[in-house]
Amino acid sequence: MIYWLRLLGLIFMVICVIAVIGSLLPRSYDFEVKQTIAASPQQIYQEVETLPKWQSWSQWSLDNQTVQSLEYSADGLSQTWTDERGDGSLWITDRTVGRSISYSMTFADFPEMQSTITLEPQDNQSTEVRWRSRGQLPGGPFYGYFSPFFSTGMKSHYQHGLGKLAKMLSLTQHTVDETPTP
Repeated sequence: MIYWLRLLGLIFMVICVIAVIGSLLPRSYDFEVKQTIAASPQQIYQEVETLPKWQSWSQWSLDNQTVQSLEYSADGLSQTWTDERGDGSLWITDRTVGRSISYSMTFADFPEMQSTITLEPQDNQSTEVRWRSRGQLPGGPFYGYFSPFFSTGMKSHYQHGLGKLAKMLSLTQHTVDETPTP
């Protein structure tokens, strides 16, 4: 009997140590992905300036199997959605035509995330798109362990979205280029 009590006590102490360490680990994140896209900043800006246009390239679309509903404001500068994992909202906070957009996002019980998509012309044929996000994970003993995985997962989503955006713009450009002129 004493053996089992000592074993349970040891297990409890290990769990407490893991929880204390997790509470002390940083919960903040700050990450960026970038991709050069063969399009002008103005062409890319047209696809990122309002949220309904994100349907064709971002992870916040009805193509995402966990998204159950998605609604936009009349001006297209904010959206709300319901998801199997929690509800969310995203709203554009600042826009500089042809240069950048900034937005804030909340999802489930996570604190607000601040993000910016910046367009840097490389030459008259391409643009470097930088997508940066920063914020904090919720408090608690285990989110400190989750922080590196959160950044890695989000970077993967962003990179996939930028890849879809590049492909979409490439197809649009080829269609425009192939249109016969009268």
